[in-house]
Amino acid sequence: MPQRGTDRATEERRLRPREESENDPLGRWLEDLFDGTAEGVVLGLPALLFSVFAGDIVASSAAMGATVVLSYGIAAYRNGRIAVGPEWPPMDAAFVVLRFVWYNFTLLAAIFAGAAAANSPLAPSVLVVAGFVGGGVAALGVLSLSSVASVLKSLRRI
Repeated sequence: MPQRGTDRATEERRLRPREESENDPLGRWLEDLFDGTAEGVVLGLPALLFSVFAGDIVASSAAMGATVVLSYGIAAYRNGRIAVGPEWPPMDAAFVVLRFVWYNFTLLAAIFAGAAAANSPLAPSVLVVAGFVGGGVAALGVLSLSSVASVLKSLRRI
């Protein structure tokens, strides 16, 4: 019998099925968080670049808060932890265009709302207020995307 280059324990590890992470809730959450962050940042890149080139730390703080909430919101919606309204839209061409427009609109609204709220005379800490207001606007954007996508889906069927 020809001898293998590895021992029996190594061979058993190689033959073990890799579906263990699919049953692991933490693994699913981290995968959805990674995908949600990639989706939100890549598709929202024009608005994020606007916040960088604006040169205002308040706009950057609002954009950071909005990006964090957008990433977590997308991940929670995909993972099934948020069940508000219709299901999360699938990835096809029309919905990618919708996401691109929606994420940029949400991020720009968060940047301007965060900057406006931070510049009010009642704001205790400018950067914290901008981040929280930006995050709140992003949360509304994530929660309303599935409803807008279902309306678009129903209009496409007509």
